[in-house]
Amino acid sequence: MTEAYLPGLEDLRARLVGACRALKVFPLPGVVLLPGSTTPFNIFEPRYRALTADALAEDRFLAVPTLVSSEGATQQRPPLHPIAGAGFIEEAERHPDGRYTIVLRGVARVQLESELATGKPYREFKAEVLEDLYPAGGPAALVKERSALEACARALAKVLPAESGVPKLVELAASIFSPSLFADVVAAAVVSEPVQRLAVIEERLVSRRLDLVSSELASIILMLSRGRTPSA
Repeated sequence: MTEAYLPGLEDLRARLVGACRALKVFPLPGVVLLPGSTTPFNIFEPRYRALTADALAEDRFLAVPTLVSSEGATQQRPPLHPIAGAGFIEEAERHPDGRYTIVLRGVARVQLESELATGKPYREFKAEVLEDLYPAGGPAALVKERSALEACARALAKVLPAESGVPKLVELAASIFSPSLFADVVAAAVVSEPVQRLAVIEERLVSRRLDLVSSELASIILMLSRGRTPSA
């Protein structure tokens, strides 16, 4: 089932499967693209300008794997975390100086399997779209875990201002059929620390992902109750 406010997500996921034969990657330190979210990027390095131009001319898909270490940002082929978010370029603008600004919509988790020798300035990988793992009863078996996350989201919405976006997020909860996507959308909006976001993208078991995001929200609520901010 495709959520009403995320039209075309299942279609994009199906198209991503084909793109995974040679999936372009835009690796970054501390950045995790989660399914269901949209993220803006400023593309300025020459190799990634070429990547963006080629993606726009072809399938418009990119994966955003997280670098294993920050030192990798200066390396040509640094180690990458193999599970990453892949997205579709929804908006793109090329500037007079050659930069691009794009908006990337998270579509699915992918596993980078093997790097392809292409001779291009950027990297491409053979990849696999990862399926969510549900218990035997499917999404219906996760009512308790989903309800717990919804309760945490409602509690957080009560202590944050409207401009935070969290109150609006709670309103959207009823529109999201998939427990998996619900966990990802909440995490994208609320979980900011790279280590925790990486844990979310790497967790295929939906029950554990719901629990993980609930725990993160509970920690934020506790911090706020003590007069602290999550980054403090």
